[in-house]
Amino acid sequence: MTPTERTLQVLEYIMAAGPGPIKQVDIARECKMSPATLNRIIRILSEWGYLFRTSEKYCVRNFRLNRNVPMSESYLAELDRTIKQLTDTLQVSAEIVVVAGHELLWHSKTEHPDQTVFIRANVGFRRSLYELDALSRLYLSRLDPDELATRFYMDGFYETHFRTGRDIQQLSEDRARSIIAAAAEDDFEFDLEGNNVGIRRCATVVSDPKSGFLHLLAIAEPVRQTDDLDDHIGRYREALNEARDRLMQIVAKEQTQRRRPPVHHAAPGRGG
Repeated sequence: MTPTERTLQVLEYIMAAGPGPIKQVDIARECKMSPATLNRIIRILSEWGYLFRTSEKYCVRNFRLNRNVPMSESYLAELDRTIKQLTDTLQVSAEIVVVAGHELLWHSKTEHPDQTVFIRANVGFRRSLYELDALSRLYLSRLDPDELATRFYMDGFYETHFRTGRDIQQLSEDRARSIIAAAAEDDFEFDLEGNNVGIRRCATVVSDPKSGFLHLLAIAEPVRQTDDLDDHIGRYREALNEARDRLMQIVAKEQTQRRRPPVHHAAPGRGG
């Protein structure tokens, strides 16, 4: 590893280990580096104010470090190629959406080829997971029921529909659980009616080899009259599933070629 890679590994380890004190000897062991090398990195981070060191050789972090999509530069470049290809093939807007806490965060997207179509979700746009559209349903359905109940207020979920301008339907806990559980049966979801501004999304989940959630891959279009809706949605399902499988193959290959992450990364943070 280069000095920069070692420093990043230490930062990732400390971030994943949580906000409490961490022993330097544990960091050195799990990151497989000598105490002298680690001490140099810790000293620089402390001098810059990113860590507090105690006399007992403990470290307490004073920073936050997250990657929206925990993959490499080459994978991010492939994401860009993928959404551009989906747009060219299907003539829709294509999106990469990640999860930040209780919100969906638009990581990247392509514009709809029809310039008269306005989709307000641009890069950096955030929207609550409590709105149970195709995107929310897919992510929430990947959570354990106990984790879902711990992280979310179960009476707070709702649906929006493009019927009379803005139609919001609050959902009971039982109804919300039923909708979320149903989405766990497939890796593909779509909104038949579209949201409150008339945009319909179809989406799939991209996961790592251990079924860990990475991000959503979605396409967006205005709701319009379609002669054969089943065929229309079927084309989207096929295109998204093909793109998802290709991306997941890249993820699996990268994870076998790159360094093994510290053990703390086996327990992802509860912030999503």
